[in-house]
Amino acid sequence: MLTLENFPELKDALRIDGSEDDNVLTLLLNAAKIYLEGAGVPEEKITDSTLSLYKQAIIIYLNFDYEYDERKIAKLERAFQRILLQLRAGIPSE
Repeated sequence: MLTLENFPELKDALRIDGSEDDNVLTLLLNAAKIYLEGAGVPEEKITDSTLSLYKQAIIIYLNFDYEYDERKIAKLERAFQRILLQLRAGIPSE
């Protein structure tokens, strides 16, 4: 299970050094995981081979909310949709 503590790449990607935003980042991280679950990518189905894509999807999702830049939204949305499709394809159906 991804947490802020075991996902240091998240702060690196958002260019955050300190811990003053940890509560907000934890909230956004949990919201991203809930969103991905609703989109057909539950965290418990993530494997070692899809973990990097899953982390990248979360980083992009947080970029929508944390570092909002209207000029980047279309690019972020396209990247997020491509990764989401790849993650869905990599999850075995039951």
